[in-house]
Amino acid sequence: MKEVDSEKEFATYLEDQRLQYKRDYYVGPGNFDFRVETHCGPMFCDVKEIHDSDIESVGGIDAHLHLRGDIRKLRKKYKGKKLDGAVVLVAMNYSSNYFTGLTVARALLGDVGITFDRNTLKAGKPLHHIQKGNAVFTRNQNTSISGVFVFDRAHGKHCFFENPNAQNRMPRDLFHNLKFITISRSTVGQELIDLGNAMFWNCG
Repeated sequence: MKEVDSEKEFATYLEDQRLQYKRDYYVGPGNFDFRVETHCGPMFCDVKEIHDSDIESVGGIDAHLHLRGDIRKLRKKYKGKKLDGAVVLVAMNYSSNYFTGLTVARALLGDVGITFDRNTLKAGKPLHHIQKGNAVFTRNQNTSISGVFVFDRAHGKHCFFENPNAQNRMPRDLFHNLKFITISRSTVGQELIDLGNAMFWNCG
């Protein structure tokens, strides 16, 4: 099996962190790219690259759609299996544009919007995750996935977006200099807007 560039980058990162791992770990019906040995047991990681879309999207930033699709693909790899460790999607930007922490939150917990009063046209509710926003992390869906590790190829400011409903948590002391970002559907207003300050670029 040909090793893709993103997997090489993540393997180098694990080696720099002095973590032992196995490649192409079979769980059925699919394989994880990495099984990482940790002090809390195994962790299963799958690495995905975010590329430009064939179809131009509104605003040119559609990384949230890629992330949602990658979560669904990851879940299919071990459908019907109960794993004894954290499951992590590792996302890397190989596109011609950037995406932000707000992009990731949108992908995982649903699209965002502002509610307006019909009569006054004033905002009745600040920016929030809308009720039917295509969330992939819910109380009943994808709870076996611990979160998304956004690997910052440009600046090394890696971030881990925790699944608020995860059954298994990734140890917070496992990686050095990894920023944990807690996301929640109850987050509104400026807190959501501030997620946009975390920008993830392609290093090319």
